[in-house]
Amino acid sequence: MERIREILCLVIILTTCVSCHKNDDSTYFNGEIRTIEDGIKNVKKVTLKVVPLDGANFGWLSTYDSLMFFLNPKLTDRFYNIFNIDTGKEIGTFGNKGGGPEEVSTFAPIFQFFKEGGELKTLLFAPNEEKLFVWNITQSIRQSTTIMDRIIPYTWRAENDGAPYLLMFLLNENTLIAELQSFPLSDEEATLPIYQKRTFDTNKLLESYSSYKKSVKNSEASILPESFFYSNDAFKPDRTKVVQAMVNLPQLNILDVETGQTVGYRMKGGPDFTIFEGTGEIKKYYTRVQADDNYIYTLYWGKERWKHFEVPYMNIIHVYDWYGNLVQKIETDRGIDQMWIDPTRNRLYVTSPKVDDIFYLDLDSIWD
Repeated sequence: MERIREILCLVIILTTCVSCHKNDDSTYFNGEIRTIEDGIKNVKKVTLKVVPLDGANFGWLSTYDSLMFFLNPKLTDRFYNIFNIDTGKEIGTFGNKGGGPEEVSTFAPIFQFFKEGGELKTLLFAPNEEKLFVWNITQSIRQSTTIMDRIIPYTWRAENDGAPYLLMFLLNENTLIAELQSFPLSDEEATLPIYQKRTFDTNKLLESYSSYKKSVKNSEASILPESFFYSNDAFKPDRTKVVQAMVNLPQLNILDVETGQTVGYRMKGGPDFTIFEGTGEIKKYYTRVQADDNYIYTLYWGKERWKHFEVPYMNIIHVYDWYGNLVQKIETDRGIDQMWIDPTRNRLYVTSPKVDDIFYLDLDSIWD
Protein backbone atom coordinates (compact mmCIF):
# COMPACT_ATOMS: atom_id res chain seq x y z
CA MET A 1 0.00 0.00 0.00
CA GLU A 2 2.80 2.39 0.86
CA ARG A 3 4.48 1.62 -2.46
CA ILE A 4 1.24 2.50 -4.30
CA ARG A 5 1.07 5.83 -2.47
CA GLU A 6 4.66 6.61 -3.50
CA ILE A 7 3.88 5.84 -7.15
CA LEU A 8 0.73 7.96 -7.08
CA CYS A 9 2.64 10.86 -5.51
CA LEU A 10 5.33 10.55 -8.18
CA VAL A 11 2.71 10.55 -10.95
CA ILE A 12 1.06 13.66 -9.46
CA ILE A 13 4.41 15.46 -9.21
CA LEU A 14 5.39 14.58 -12.79
CA THR A 15 1.97 15.52 -14.12
CA THR A 16 2.09 18.82 -12.29
CA CYS A 17 5.56 19.59 -13.64
CA VAL A 18 4.55 18.72 -17.20
CA SER A 19 1.42 20.83 -16.91
CA CYS A 20 3.43 23.76 -15.59
CA HIS A 21 5.89 23.45 -18.45
CA LYS A 22 3.11 23.38 -21.02
CA ASN A 23 1.54 26.44 -19.47
CA ASP A 24 4.75 28.47 -19.62
CA ASP A 25 4.07 29.42 -23.24
CA SER A 26 0.33 29.87 -22.79
CA THR A 27 0.99 32.37 -20.01
CA TYR A 28 2.64 34.72 -22.47
CA PHE A 29 1.72 33.66 -26.00
CA ASN A 30 -1.68 34.32 -27.51
CA GLY A 31 -1.92 31.32 -29.81
CA GLU A 32 -0.72 27.82 -30.60
CA ILE A 33 3.01 27.08 -30.76
CA ARG A 34 4.19 24.33 -33.08
CA THR A 35 7.64 22.73 -33.13
CA ILE A 36 9.81 23.20 -36.23
CA GLU A 37 11.85 20.17 -37.26
CA ASP A 38 15.17 21.06 -38.87
CA GLY A 39 15.35 18.53 -41.67
CA ILE A 40 17.70 20.48 -43.97
CA LYS A 41 20.76 18.33 -44.63
CA ASN A 42 22.66 20.54 -47.07
CA VAL A 43 23.11 24.30 -46.91
CA LYS A 44 22.86 26.10 -50.26
CA LYS A 45 26.06 28.13 -50.72
CA VAL A 46 25.68 31.19 -52.92
CA THR A 47 27.80 34.05 -54.24
CA LEU A 48 26.23 37.50 -54.01
CA LYS A 49 26.39 39.79 -57.05
CA VAL A 50 27.39 43.45 -56.82
CA VAL A 51 25.05 46.32 -57.70
CA PRO A 52 27.33 49.12 -59.00
CA LEU A 53 26.03 52.49 -57.80
CA ASP A 54 27.62 55.77 -58.82
CA GLY A 55 27.41 58.00 -55.76
CA ALA A 56 27.20 57.96 -51.98
CA ASN A 57 24.57 55.56 -50.62
CA PHE A 58 23.85 54.89 -46.99
CA GLY A 59 20.95 54.00 -44.69
CA TRP A 60 17.82 51.84 -44.70
CA LEU A 61 17.49 49.96 -47.99
CA SER A 62 14.36 49.34 -50.07
CA THR A 63 13.91 48.55 -53.77
CA TYR A 64 11.25 48.31 -56.43
CA ASP A 65 12.13 47.10 -59.94
CA SER A 66 14.86 49.47 -61.22
CA LEU A 67 14.66 51.85 -58.23
CA MET A 68 16.74 51.63 -55.08
CA PHE A 69 15.88 53.80 -52.07
CA PHE A 70 17.97 54.78 -49.06
CA LEU A 71 16.56 56.41 -45.94
CA ASN A 72 19.82 58.28 -45.58
CA PRO A 73 20.60 60.13 -42.31
CA LYS A 74 23.66 61.71 -43.93
CA LEU A 75 21.55 63.88 -46.23
CA THR A 76 21.33 67.45 -44.96
CA ASP A 77 17.91 68.62 -46.17
CA ARG A 78 16.26 65.46 -47.52
CA PHE A 79 15.50 61.98 -46.20
CA TYR A 80 15.71 59.73 -49.26
CA ASN A 81 18.02 59.36 -52.18
CA ILE A 82 17.01 57.16 -55.11
CA PHE A 83 19.27 55.32 -57.52
CA ASN A 84 18.63 53.61 -60.83
CA ILE A 85 19.79 50.03 -60.38
CA ASP A 86 20.37 49.46 -64.10
CA THR A 87 22.54 52.55 -64.71
CA GLY A 88 23.91 53.02 -61.19
CA LYS A 89 23.13 56.75 -61.39
CA GLU A 90 21.52 58.71 -58.58
CA ILE A 91 18.09 59.99 -59.63
CA GLY A 92 17.72 62.54 -56.86
CA THR A 93 16.96 63.25 -53.21
CA PHE A 94 13.44 63.52 -51.81
CA GLY A 95 11.42 64.05 -48.62
CA ASN A 96 11.92 67.47 -47.08
CA LYS A 97 13.48 67.99 -43.65
CA GLY A 98 12.29 70.95 -41.63
CA GLY A 99 9.25 72.55 -40.05
CA GLY A 100 7.22 73.65 -43.09
CA PRO A 101 3.83 72.31 -44.29
CA GLU A 102 5.33 69.35 -46.13
CA GLU A 103 8.48 69.07 -44.03
CA VAL A 104 9.09 66.80 -41.04
CA SER A 105 11.81 66.08 -38.52
CA THR A 106 11.92 62.33 -39.24
CA PHE A 107 10.29 59.62 -41.32
CA ALA A 108 9.83 55.95 -40.47
CA PRO A 109 11.34 53.56 -43.07
CA ILE A 110 9.53 52.28 -46.14
CA PHE A 111 7.98 48.85 -45.63
CA GLN A 112 5.65 48.55 -48.62
CA PHE A 113 5.28 49.84 -52.17
CA PHE A 114 1.97 49.92 -54.03
CA LYS A 115 0.56 51.29 -57.27
CA GLU A 116 -2.43 53.54 -57.90
CA GLY A 117 -3.36 54.50 -61.45
CA GLY A 118 -0.09 53.03 -62.68
CA GLU A 119 1.96 55.28 -60.38
CA LEU A 120 4.35 53.91 -57.74
CA LYS A 121 3.62 55.09 -54.20
CA THR A 122 4.41 54.36 -50.56
CA LEU A 123 3.33 55.41 -47.07
CA LEU A 124 5.66 57.59 -45.01
CA PHE A 125 4.85 58.04 -41.33
CA ALA A 126 6.14 61.10 -39.47
CA PRO A 127 5.86 60.21 -35.76
CA ASN A 128 6.91 63.56 -34.31
CA GLU A 129 4.38 65.48 -36.40
CA GLU A 130 1.78 62.67 -36.09
CA LYS A 131 1.13 62.71 -39.82
CA LEU A 132 0.86 60.08 -42.52
CA PHE A 133 2.06 60.95 -46.03
CA VAL A 134 1.28 59.25 -49.34
CA TRP A 135 4.44 59.73 -51.36
CA ASN A 136 3.91 59.68 -55.13
CA ILE A 137 7.27 58.33 -56.23
CA THR A 138 6.49 58.31 -59.95
CA GLN A 139 5.55 61.99 -60.03
CA SER A 140 8.40 62.95 -57.70
CA ILE A 141 10.96 61.45 -60.08
CA ARG A 142 9.19 62.91 -63.11
CA GLN A 143 9.07 66.43 -61.66
CA SER A 144 12.38 66.25 -59.73
CA THR A 145 10.69 67.38 -56.52
CA THR A 146 8.86 65.70 -53.66
CA ILE A 147 5.19 65.11 -54.47
CA MET A 148 2.93 64.05 -51.61
CA ASP A 149 -0.53 63.01 -52.80
CA ARG A 150 -2.04 63.21 -49.34
CA ILE A 151 -1.13 64.33 -45.83
CA ILE A 152 -3.33 62.76 -43.15
CA PRO A 153 -3.33 63.61 -39.41
CA TYR A 154 -2.39 60.40 -37.61
CA THR A 155 -2.29 60.86 -33.83
CA TRP A 156 -0.94 58.06 -31.67
CA ARG A 157 0.52 59.29 -28.36
CA ALA A 158 -2.67 59.67 -26.30
CA GLU A 159 -4.45 56.60 -27.63
CA ASN A 160 -1.49 54.22 -27.43
CA ASP A 161 0.09 55.18 -24.10
CA GLY A 162 3.11 56.64 -25.83
CA ALA A 163 3.82 53.56 -27.97
CA PRO A 164 4.71 54.74 -31.51
CA TYR A 165 3.76 53.18 -34.82
CA LEU A 166 6.57 51.55 -36.77
CA LEU A 167 5.42 49.32 -39.62
CA MET A 168 2.47 50.35 -41.76
CA PHE A 169 0.95 48.17 -44.47
CA LEU A 170 -1.93 49.21 -46.70
CA LEU A 171 -4.58 46.47 -46.83
CA ASN A 172 -6.93 48.22 -49.24
CA GLU A 173 -7.78 51.75 -50.29
CA ASN A 174 -9.12 52.71 -46.85
CA THR A 175 -7.66 50.22 -44.37
CA LEU A 176 -4.14 49.72 -43.09
CA ILE A 177 -2.32 47.58 -40.56
CA ALA A 178 -0.04 49.45 -38.16
CA GLU A 179 2.34 47.94 -35.63
CA LEU A 180 2.81 49.50 -32.22
CA GLN A 181 6.28 49.00 -30.83
CA SER A 182 6.81 47.82 -27.29
CA PHE A 183 7.22 50.88 -25.08
CA PRO A 184 8.70 51.02 -21.56
CA LEU A 185 6.24 51.79 -18.76
CA SER A 186 8.82 51.36 -15.98
CA ASP A 187 12.14 49.66 -15.31
CA GLU A 188 10.30 46.35 -14.97
CA GLU A 189 7.43 46.49 -17.46
CA ALA A 190 6.65 47.53 -21.03
CA THR A 191 3.62 47.62 -23.31
CA LEU A 192 3.08 44.70 -25.65
CA PRO A 193 3.77 44.97 -29.39
CA ILE A 194 0.35 45.17 -31.03
CA TYR A 195 -0.98 45.21 -34.57
CA GLN A 196 -3.92 47.48 -35.24
CA LYS A 197 -6.30 47.52 -38.18
CA ARG A 198 -7.18 51.19 -38.74
CA THR A 199 -9.02 53.31 -41.28
CA PHE A 200 -6.59 54.95 -43.63
CA ASP A 201 -8.23 58.35 -44.00
CA THR A 202 -9.72 58.93 -40.51
CA ASN A 203 -7.30 57.01 -38.24
CA LYS A 204 -10.12 55.04 -36.60
CA LEU A 205 -9.23 51.86 -34.74
CA LEU A 206 -11.09 48.85 -36.16
CA GLU A 207 -9.37 45.85 -34.54
CA SER A 208 -6.30 45.03 -32.45
CA TYR A 209 -4.16 41.90 -32.60
CA SER A 210 -1.35 40.80 -30.33
CA SER A 211 0.74 37.66 -30.34
CA TYR A 212 1.27 38.07 -26.61
CA LYS A 213 -0.94 38.07 -23.52
CA LYS A 214 1.30 39.74 -20.98
CA SER A 215 4.71 41.26 -20.53
CA VAL A 216 7.46 39.90 -18.32
CA LYS A 217 8.09 41.81 -15.11
CA ASN A 218 11.71 41.34 -14.13
CA SER A 219 14.13 44.19 -13.55
CA GLU A 220 16.97 41.68 -13.15
CA ALA A 221 16.63 40.18 -16.61
CA SER A 222 19.61 40.49 -18.93
CA ILE A 223 17.67 42.63 -21.44
CA LEU A 224 15.17 45.46 -21.08
CA PRO A 225 11.44 44.59 -20.83
CA GLU A 226 10.65 46.39 -24.09
CA SER A 227 13.13 44.05 -25.81
CA PHE A 228 11.62 40.72 -24.68
CA PHE A 229 9.27 40.32 -27.62
CA TYR A 230 11.29 42.29 -30.15
CA SER A 231 10.91 41.00 -33.70
CA ASN A 232 11.61 41.87 -37.30
CA ASP A 233 8.36 41.76 -39.26
CA ALA A 234 7.31 41.43 -42.89
CA PHE A 235 4.00 41.55 -44.71
CA LYS A 236 2.86 38.90 -47.20
CA PRO A 237 2.49 40.80 -50.51
CA ASP A 238 -1.00 39.40 -51.05
CA ARG A 239 -1.90 41.32 -47.84
CA THR A 240 -3.25 38.35 -45.88
CA LYS A 241 -0.54 37.63 -43.31
CA VAL A 242 2.24 39.15 -41.23
CA VAL A 243 5.31 37.29 -39.99
CA GLN A 244 7.12 38.23 -36.78
CA ALA A 245 10.66 36.82 -36.74
CA MET A 246 11.57 36.93 -33.05
CA VAL A 247 15.03 38.16 -32.13
CA ASN A 248 15.31 36.56 -28.68
CA LEU A 249 13.64 33.21 -29.39
CA PRO A 250 14.10 30.84 -32.37
CA GLN A 251 10.47 31.42 -33.29
CA LEU A 252 8.34 32.81 -36.11
CA ASN A 253 4.84 34.09 -35.40
CA ILE A 254 2.45 34.20 -38.36
CA LEU A 255 -0.59 36.42 -37.97
CA ASP A 256 -3.65 36.03 -40.19
CA VAL A 257 -4.96 39.58 -40.55
CA GLU A 258 -8.46 38.37 -41.48
CA THR A 259 -9.04 36.11 -38.48
CA GLY A 260 -6.62 37.76 -36.05
CA GLN A 261 -5.21 34.34 -35.13
CA THR A 262 -1.49 33.83 -34.55
CA VAL A 263 0.48 30.58 -34.77
CA GLY A 264 4.03 30.36 -33.44
CA TYR A 265 6.66 28.10 -35.04
CA ARG A 266 9.60 27.38 -32.73
CA MET A 267 12.79 25.53 -33.55
CA LYS A 268 12.91 22.17 -31.77
CA GLY A 269 15.03 22.35 -28.63
CA GLY A 270 14.88 26.15 -28.47
CA PRO A 271 14.10 28.06 -25.27
CA ASP A 272 10.59 29.12 -24.33
CA PHE A 273 9.31 32.37 -22.83
CA THR A 274 10.55 31.51 -19.34
CA ILE A 275 14.04 32.43 -20.45
CA PHE A 276 12.97 36.07 -20.00
CA GLU A 277 12.19 35.44 -16.32
CA GLY A 278 15.78 34.65 -15.41
CA THR A 279 19.14 36.34 -15.56
CA GLY A 280 20.87 34.00 -18.00
CA GLU A 281 22.35 35.01 -21.33
CA ILE A 282 19.74 35.36 -24.07
CA LYS A 283 20.85 34.49 -27.58
CA LYS A 284 19.95 36.41 -30.73
CA TYR A 285 18.20 34.48 -33.46
CA TYR A 286 16.35 36.18 -36.34
CA THR A 287 17.90 39.59 -36.95
CA ARG A 288 16.27 40.45 -40.31
CA VAL A 289 13.29 39.19 -42.29
CA GLN A 290 11.83 39.64 -45.77
CA ALA A 291 9.00 37.80 -47.50
CA ASP A 292 7.28 37.20 -50.81
CA ASP A 293 4.03 35.35 -51.44
CA ASN A 294 5.76 31.97 -51.29
CA TYR A 295 8.54 32.20 -48.74
CA ILE A 296 9.88 33.95 -45.65
CA TYR A 297 13.62 34.76 -45.61
CA THR A 298 15.13 35.18 -42.15
CA LEU A 299 18.71 36.16 -41.33
CA TYR A 300 19.81 33.75 -38.60
CA TRP A 301 22.44 34.25 -35.87
CA GLY A 302 21.71 31.74 -33.09
CA LYS A 303 24.51 32.91 -30.81
CA GLU A 304 24.96 35.13 -27.81
CA ARG A 305 24.59 38.86 -28.22
CA TRP A 306 27.58 40.60 -29.76
CA LYS A 307 29.50 43.22 -27.86
CA HIS A 308 28.77 46.92 -28.24
CA PHE A 309 31.40 47.69 -30.88
CA GLU A 310 31.48 44.22 -32.44
CA VAL A 311 30.19 43.67 -35.99
CA PRO A 312 28.84 40.10 -36.18
CA TYR A 313 29.34 38.06 -39.33
CA MET A 314 25.84 36.87 -40.19
CA ASN A 315 25.56 34.97 -43.46
CA ILE A 316 22.99 32.22 -42.85
CA ILE A 317 19.45 32.67 -44.17
CA HIS A 318 16.66 30.34 -43.09
CA VAL A 319 13.85 30.06 -45.63
CA TYR A 320 10.35 29.13 -44.46
CA ASP A 321 7.07 28.71 -46.27
CA TRP A 322 3.95 30.44 -44.93
CA TYR A 323 2.93 27.22 -43.15
CA GLY A 324 5.97 27.45 -40.87
CA ASN A 325 8.05 24.76 -42.58
CA LEU A 326 11.81 25.28 -42.82
CA VAL A 327 12.43 24.52 -46.50
CA GLN A 328 15.95 25.82 -47.25
CA LYS A 329 19.13 27.17 -45.69
CA ILE A 330 21.35 29.60 -47.58
CA GLU A 331 24.98 30.48 -46.82
CA THR A 332 26.17 33.68 -48.50
CA ASP A 333 29.79 34.50 -49.25
CA ARG A 334 29.49 37.82 -47.36
CA GLY A 335 28.13 38.95 -44.04
CA ILE A 336 24.69 40.58 -44.24
CA ASP A 337 23.39 43.68 -42.52
CA GLN A 338 20.08 44.57 -44.25
CA MET A 339 17.79 42.71 -46.65
CA TRP A 340 15.01 43.65 -49.05
CA ILE A 341 13.06 41.53 -51.55
CA ASP A 342 12.00 43.02 -54.86
CA PRO A 343 9.23 40.73 -56.16
CA THR A 344 9.25 42.33 -59.62
CA ARG A 345 12.73 40.93 -60.34
CA ASN A 346 12.64 38.20 -57.68
CA ARG A 347 15.85 39.42 -56.10
CA LEU A 348 17.02 39.65 -52.51
CA TYR A 349 19.10 42.82 -52.09
CA VAL A 350 21.45 43.09 -49.12
CA THR A 351 23.99 45.39 -47.56
CA SER A 352 27.16 44.09 -45.96
CA PRO A 353 28.96 45.51 -42.90
CA LYS A 354 32.12 47.56 -43.42
CA VAL A 355 31.63 47.97 -47.18
CA ASP A 356 29.62 50.49 -49.20
CA ASP A 357 28.57 48.09 -51.96
CA ILE A 358 25.08 46.71 -52.41
CA PHE A 359 24.66 43.05 -53.34
CA TYR A 360 21.85 40.85 -54.57
CA LEU A 361 20.84 37.25 -54.90
CA ASP A 362 18.62 35.91 -57.69
CA LEU A 363 16.07 33.96 -55.68
CA ASP A 364 15.24 31.67 -58.59
CA SER A 365 18.80 30.32 -58.35
CA ILE A 366 18.40 28.86 -54.86
CA TRP A 367 15.81 26.36 -56.07
CA ASP A 368 17.97 25.00 -58.92
